[in-house]
Amino acid sequence: MEKEKLEKDEDILNESIEEVMNYIIDEYGEEIKRLIFTYVKDYASTDDMFQEFLIKVYKKISSFKREAKLRSWLYRIAINTCKDYLRSPINRLLALNDTLFSEKEKSAEEMVILKENNVRLAEVVLSLPIKYREILVLRFYQSFSIQQISEALNMKESTVKTRISRGKSKLRQKLGGDINE
Repeated sequence: MEKEKLEKDEDILNESIEEVMNYIIDEYGEEIKRLIFTYVKDYASTDDMFQEFLIKVYKKISSFKREAKLRSWLYRIAINTCKDYLRSPINRLLALNDTLFSEKEKSAEEMVILKENNVRLAEVVLSLPIKYREILVLRFYQSFSIQQISEALNMKESTVKTRISRGKSKLRQKLGGDINE
């Protein structure tokens, strides 16, 4: 299955830019949006960041070197886009504004989601510092290998392993020792 996906990724890169973009949206759109959400924690901002991500991919797709896997390359762009956004002054201003002036009521849909079994774990993962959160999301929610995470985040595999271990330790502390691998 993974091999077929890699071959499909390779084949599509020979098509027109429109077909490549449609393929990226169809094959990777939802998982990229979920990744973005783990950074920005807001649905509207997630949609905005996804659009920004697509623009960057559109501009850079011709310079994609096939040394890396398409999926890793896309994740690297998404992660860097999120990090740029989180560092931006406009994000800080919006976050301050939300904190000071918004009292969000939970919709019925959000109430149902909050009752699901994995909500507690997701909340704890999202509360972790970004350096652990991004690694854990890629490893356990996106099923990236250590090597793929290393490529996507441009760091050594030993660093990835250390952060996974420390992130899991922090999860155990916050969950009171109750963690599912």
